[in-house]
Amino acid sequence: MKLNRFLAATVACFLITLAAFGQVTTGSLTGTVTSTGNPLPGVTITVSSPNLQGTRTTVTDANGNYNLSALPPGEYTVRFELAGLQTVTQRARVGVTQTARADADLKVSSLAEAITVTANAPAVLETTEVQTNVPAKLVENLPMGRTLIATVNLAPGVNQNGPGGNTMISGGQSFDSTFYVDGAVVNELLRGQPQNLFIEDALQETTVQTGAISAEFGHFTGGVVTSVSKSGGNSFTGSFRDTITNPSWTTKGELAKVDSTDKMIHNYEGTLGGRIIRDRLWFFTAGRYNKLDYARRFGRTPTDTTDSTFQFGDKERRLELKLTGQITSAHSLSGSYFDIHRTQKNNPFGTPLEASALDVSRSLPNRFYTLDYNGILTNNFLIEALYAKQIFKFVDSGADAPAPPERGTNIFYPLVGTAGSFAGYNTFCGGCAPFPESRNNENAKVKGNYFLSSKSVGTHNLVAGFENYKDMLKSDNYQSASSFTLYTYDSPSRAADGTFLNSLTAASGFLIWFPILESSHGNEFTTRSFFFNDKWDLTQNLNFNLGVRYDNNEGVNEARAKVASDSKVSPRVAATYDVFGNGRLRLNASYSQYVSKIANGNVGDITSSAGSPSYLYWLYYGPDLNNLPTNQFLDQVYKWFNSVGGTKNTDFLLGGGTAGISPAIRDKLKSPSVDEFTVGFGTQIGRNGFIRADYQNRKWSDFYTQIANRSTGTVFDPLAAGTGADVDLKLVTNSNDFTRKYNAFLVQGGYRLLNRVDLGGNYTYSKLRGNITGENSGGGPFVSNGTQYFPEFRSYARANPIGYLGADQRHKVRAWASIDFPTFIGNFNVSALQRYDSGVPYGANGNIWLVRGSQCATCPTNNPAQGGPGYTAFNINAFTTGGYWFTSRDAFRTDNITATDLALNYFVPIGPTQLFVEGKVFNVFNRQGVANVNTTVRTAVNSSCRQTVGPNAGKRCVSFNPFTETPVEGVNWVKGPNFGKPLNPTTGEPFGGAGDFQTPRTYRVSLGIRF
Repeated sequence: MKLNRFLAATVACFLITLAAFGQVTTGSLTGTVTSTGNPLPGVTITVSSPNLQGTRTTVTDANGNYNLSALPPGEYTVRFELAGLQTVTQRARVGVTQTARADADLKVSSLAEAITVTANAPAVLETTEVQTNVPAKLVENLPMGRTLIATVNLAPGVNQNGPGGNTMISGGQSFDSTFYVDGAVVNELLRGQPQNLFIEDALQETTVQTGAISAEFGHFTGGVVTSVSKSGGNSFTGSFRDTITNPSWTTKGELAKVDSTDKMIHNYEGTLGGRIIRDRLWFFTAGRYNKLDYARRFGRTPTDTTDSTFQFGDKERRLELKLTGQITSAHSLSGSYFDIHRTQKNNPFGTPLEASALDVSRSLPNRFYTLDYNGILTNNFLIEALYAKQIFKFVDSGADAPAPPERGTNIFYPLVGTAGSFAGYNTFCGGCAPFPESRNNENAKVKGNYFLSSKSVGTHNLVAGFENYKDMLKSDNYQSASSFTLYTYDSPSRAADGTFLNSLTAASGFLIWFPILESSHGNEFTTRSFFFNDKWDLTQNLNFNLGVRYDNNEGVNEARAKVASDSKVSPRVAATYDVFGNGRLRLNASYSQYVSKIANGNVGDITSSAGSPSYLYWLYYGPDLNNLPTNQFLDQVYKWFNSVGGTKNTDFLLGGGTAGISPAIRDKLKSPSVDEFTVGFGTQIGRNGFIRADYQNRKWSDFYTQIANRSTGTVFDPLAAGTGADVDLKLVTNSNDFTRKYNAFLVQGGYRLLNRVDLGGNYTYSKLRGNITGENSGGGPFVSNGTQYFPEFRSYARANPIGYLGADQRHKVRAWASIDFPTFIGNFNVSALQRYDSGVPYGANGNIWLVRGSQCATCPTNNPAQGGPGYTAFNINAFTTGGYWFTSRDAFRTDNITATDLALNYFVPIGPTQLFVEGKVFNVFNRQGVANVNTTVRTAVNSSCRQTVGPNAGKRCVSFNPFTETPVEGVNWVKGPNFGKPLNPTTGEPFGGAGDFQTPRTYRVSLGIRF
């Protein structure tokens, strides 16, 4: 009979998933009530909080257990009552996505009420999940940034070692974690980093989940971050803040040649919340305004001795409105709306060399909205549902309208600067398409929660639900206003009056035409998921978390061709053993599998014929052009090009390719996944402290890869060779030929002393080892070339050896102390944050010749008559070079970064109002560790490479066969003159940043009022 009740409850939870959709932004409170050590059924538990409309009530079951789900995060008063027994009142804090515990022992007493203080375990010990909760108060007190990224980086298992400094969680690629704000996914669609779609003073708290994550969460292989904003209340509250920064408040950094701009930059924030109807309808609204207008530097030409600047502007306004209403005592509804209006002037793409390359004006509208429903059907049965959508657009990004080639071509100098620089006219063209580029997502989720308890089956907190997530990209990717780009390998210069001068000699550049043959129809990648989770308390000492998730991933590219169709069942199981049965020492272990969504952009959309540019490219063979202003320069380039037939020319046509031909997706893409094991323990220290330690092991599978071999065959490309030809067919698929593994030991702890001193911190020891990065800072995830990509030429051992990846960081420490000092002139808070990040690895990697010919006499041949494979498009598409690791991936490491940050906060109460001043100093001792270095390696591919040892010193470097020969440093390859050195200076400018060094000493001040 009881087994039937258990099965009925499970089925009921699944049936709920047909009713609505949602994402959970709440927490839970659970506990056990006893009397003289024995379970006590029938006890009434009533909870109240400033964050809860009205009160919530439940009754303990036969085992003395209770559970309250879907509670808004906040501080709660928990009242335990049973006739004839002492009434007990406790305090408990419920965190977002966390489960808090409040136990009580009731005694026979004639007193009407007494307050009992019980050492309940912190929420971080209550769960098998490896997680960290960061409340707004901690962010406000500590000397740290107030952004979501800064908050997340406070947690163990998190670092900022992804491409371009992107955030990574538990070894996952930086694009593959999920960030929620009020239930809306705020990831940027391509790179996966969280967009700043929030107002700092509006955030109530953030939870970072890094391991043993519940089956309720999906479409990630890194971690999950959940933030929730404030909701108002019965009392009116509000604030106004001005955060002041100044580039000159950053100490002049290493390699900086000029002082930073001395200009105050104000960031204004305001909030207001309260009641419309007491305990029935609350509102919360917030706003933020920030305006930047300052000089930025153009890229330097090889002959520049001084900096040339341009005026950059960035203006942003953010608004938030949130309503929380109680329809009845059992049904509530809340909705959030965020609107971000951002405009920029003179926006650079890459490194600009002159003013005409700047985007004069563009806007980046961004907004999201959520609708959240909670329904209590019985004391033990409730549902939660939420719908959220984010809409992000690029309006007039790049050129505002099409232009003729002479006035619409961008010029790329690949040898100027560290990664090339741009001159000419705008890169990209936002006004060439009939619609602005959009990158949107939509998330809908519903879950049912049923609390079941009996003497025979123990206590079960059952959760089941359905989630539907999709992201959508629509873009016509015009490369310039004319669809032409000019590559020149000559060096530019600058006249004495600052005029930028271009140069191009015969056979030293390429003119590339990027026509879009089919406009985008918009892509759509959808993940539909069912999940079930059972938090099962078998005995007082032993409990389990049993979960399973089913994910179905499907997708169509911008040509609406189906490219993904895959499903996977992923288990999530964990167990906790309470050694003494009192929460003082818990042991835990888990096995979890996480399944990602299909990556958009350069993975899921790589085969699209719509919205993607095709290309044809010609070798420039006109007259030498030396030191000409851009207009004159482009006039001369196109005078020659038109004289030889323009786009109809075949004499100088080197090749081309049609979008959507090759690569192709023959077998639908699978979703990458990761398997994870964790073991750990947690212990409570006194009433106010804890320590938790976890070991985490992860291994990834089903990586995105590209294959091309003799079995994949050929396909006809109308633009290949300029007039059409068969080309080798490349296929995008999944592969386990790569390796990516992560091992970590994480310790976190905290202690509150005398209600005035907060101590906390964490330590991470980790290793990230493998041979795949699979992403970059420019476009996010990409398809990696493995051992089956032209294997006769690219499968040599040093093409992609296993080693410690560039994001590997052995040690990370965050330790803090916060002390309150009440005085007769106001309240002071002094806090310190100590940071330590060990260095990351780098090695010597460079391009080498792969195919036998004049460049390499000993390399493998492509000629079928000589036993070669005879690839048709090998030379046309320049597949003649490939990367070679001359050292291990971790032969060298950057400096360890250590910094001490301090904050002094002063609060002056004036009646119900509080004035505040917050001063922060980052890197007090001005340490200057090197965080990034140049890794240039020169080989025979580079004409400037010269031998440095042996009898042929001074002659050009020698090619070698990567399969049979071992290269010699100084003969086959040399380190660049700046290898291992930092090159980019530290500046205090808002977009200058730390360069290749850690940020030097920096000051920041906030002041305002709150009530």
